[in-house]
Amino acid sequence: MDEKQAATSSGKRFAGIRIPVDLTGWNFFSLYAASFFIACLMVVPALIQPLFLKEVIQIPGELAGTINSGLQNMSQIATLLFIGMIGILSDRVGRRILAVLGFLICGVFFILFGHAQDIALALGITGMGGQIFVTFLIRFIIGIGIILSFPQTITIVGDYTASTDRGKGMAWHGAMMALGSIIVFGVLARIAGKMGLMSLFYMSGALGFVGLIISRLGLVDRMPKEKAQKLGIKETYREVSKSIAIKAGYMVTLVMRADIIVKSVFLFVWLVYMAKQQGVSPMKAAAMGGKVMLVAAVVTLCAYPVIGFLIDRVGRMRVMIVGSFAAGISFCLIAATQNPFSPVLYVYISIISIGFSAASVGSIALAMDVSPKPMLGSILGGLNTMQPIGVLFFLQLGGFLYDKVGPWTPWALKGGANLLLCIWLLMVSSRIQKEIEEAAPVHGLTFTMEWADEAKMMLEKVPGPFREAAVSGTEAYATEHSHQKVTTEVMTNYRKELGM
Repeated sequence: MDEKQAATSSGKRFAGIRIPVDLTGWNFFSLYAASFFIACLMVVPALIQPLFLKEVIQIPGELAGTINSGLQNMSQIATLLFIGMIGILSDRVGRRILAVLGFLICGVFFILFGHAQDIALALGITGMGGQIFVTFLIRFIIGIGIILSFPQTITIVGDYTASTDRGKGMAWHGAMMALGSIIVFGVLARIAGKMGLMSLFYMSGALGFVGLIISRLGLVDRMPKEKAQKLGIKETYREVSKSIAIKAGYMVTLVMRADIIVKSVFLFVWLVYMAKQQGVSPMKAAAMGGKVMLVAAVVTLCAYPVIGFLIDRVGRMRVMIVGSFAAGISFCLIAATQNPFSPVLYVYISIISIGFSAASVGSIALAMDVSPKPMLGSILGGLNTMQPIGVLFFLQLGGFLYDKVGPWTPWALKGGANLLLCIWLLMVSSRIQKEIEEAAPVHGLTFTMEWADEAKMMLEKVPGPFREAAVSGTEAYATEHSHQKVTTEVMTNYRKELGM
C-alpha cells in the first residue's frame, strides 16, 4: 500500500474530503456555508449597481462605463490596500475572528448602501457628484468587509485539507461561489423585481448577519503550532521569489480573477444601455443578464466536482492551462458577436465561468501545495493582492475603451490577456511540475500533535505530495491508540498495520 492510499484521518468524510481527527463535519459545513454567504455578497453588487446608479443617482449614459467600473473597483482598491496585511494578520490572530468582523461590516453597510442618496441629502449634499462620492465611500467600506471574510474561507480550506483532497476542497468552495451566483441572479433578482430595488439591499444585509452567526459558531482555527519566526511582506516576497509554482499561482490570479467581474459588470452595463434599442426597459434588460449569469452559474456548479477530480488526478497545471485557453477564446468570441442580447452569450459566458473556475481553483491549490504552512495565510494574502491589480487594470481600461471605442473592446482585451497567460503557463509547466514533486518540506507541515524530532525525520522518506496525508494518517492512528506524542515507535507500528 502506498502513502497516498495510507492517508487516513478520523475515518469520516465530508463530501468526499477526509475529516481530520481534530475537526468535525459541522466545521466543514460551516466553512462552505460561510463561503456561500460571502459569495452572494460578492456577486450582488454587479446586479444592483447599474440599476441604482441609473434609476436613483441618475448618472448620464455616456459615463455609464467609467462610473460603473469605478464603483466596482472600490472593492478592488480596498483589496489592494489591505489584503496582504490581512493575510499576515490571519497567521497571527487566526482566521475566524477576521471572517466574523467582515460579515458584520457587510451586514451593516449593505443596508446603508441602499440609502446612500438619503445619507448624502441628510449631509446637505445635493449635487450628483457628491452623491456619487458617498456611494463610492460606502462601497469601499463594503469592500473591506468582503476582503476580511472571503480570503479566510479559502485559507481555511488549506488548513482543513491534505494535498490529496485539496482539489476537492477548493472545488466545493468554488461550487459555493457558483451557488451564490445562482441564488443572487435566480432568486434575489426575482424577488427584487416584485418588491423593488431596495429589497436587494436589505436582503444583502441579512445575508451578512447570517454569515456572521455561521462563522462565529461553526468555524475553528486549525493552524500550525509552530509559528513562523517573522511574518511580513519581506518574508512573503522572499518565499514567493524562489518558487516558480507560487509565481504561476500569482500570475493566474492577476489575469484571470478579473474574468468573473469583467463579464458581470460589462454584460449588465451593455444590456442596460442598449435596452432602448431593443425596445425593452432597463429592468427587463438587467433581468435578461440575470438569466445569462444564472445559466452560467448552474453549468459551473455542475462542473465543479469534475474540476476538483481533474485537479487531484490530472494535475493542477493541465487544468489551469485548459481553463485559461477556454476562457480566452470565449471572451474573443463575445467581442466578435457585438450583441449582448444574442442567445449565443449563454454558451460563451458559461465557458468563461468554467475556464475561470478551473484556472482559479488550480492556482490556489498549487500555491497551497508548495507554501510553508506557517506562512499559508501570508502567501495567500499576497496571491489575493494580485486580484485587485488585475481587476483595476481590466475594469478601468475596459471602461475607457467601452466609452471611447465600443462595448466589444473590454471583451477583446480580456480574451487576449487570457490567451497570453495560457502560452506562458505552457512555457513554465515543466519547471513547475518539478517543484511540485519536491514540495511539502517537513518544517512547513501542519502538526496537531507533539512529534519527536526522530519521527519528523522519518517523514523525509515520504514523497513530497503525500507528506501532509502521512501526517494526518499517523496522528489519527496515534489518537486511536491513546498516544499523546508521535514517536518513531508509533510511526513504525502504524506502517506495520498498513502492511508497509
